[in-house]
Amino acid sequence: MSLPTPQTGSKTFELDMHVNFATPLTGEAAKAALLVLEGFTVDLYRPHPKALPSGHIPHELVPSARLMGVLRDPATVRSALEALLNGSARTVEIGLRGLLRSAQGQTEWMPWRKNVVLPRHAVDQVLFVEGIKYILE
Repeated sequence: MSLPTPQTGSKTFELDMHVNFATPLTGEAAKAALLVLEGFTVDLYRPHPKALPSGHIPHELVPSARLMGVLRDPATVRSALEALLNGSARTVEIGLRGLLRSAQGQTEWMPWRKNVVLPRHAVDQVLFVEGIKYILE
């Protein structure tokens, strides 16, 4: 009698980036600023109108964005980070996030194992190591 083989998941990694703009941008301006990171899925984060006290940022403006996708060329991404940090971005959080896919097809995010805070001019120190999030500020 043999024991059943346990179902194991496959692990993949995806580039996960959060860009905070120096000042909130219109949706069009935010998308234009993020064009340097071509090929990534972009989610523009807008505050919900009811979550804002009166007199604050209009809900049409975008204070930040999240980009996700496959890391194809680290040098190109580093160049794009430099362009963003020398332009409209105040801070960028970036790393390779682990995904664990179960045999049933469910996806589960793995937590960041380590955060590394770097000055904004140290883009060349971003190594794209799985589970490490770099914060450039």
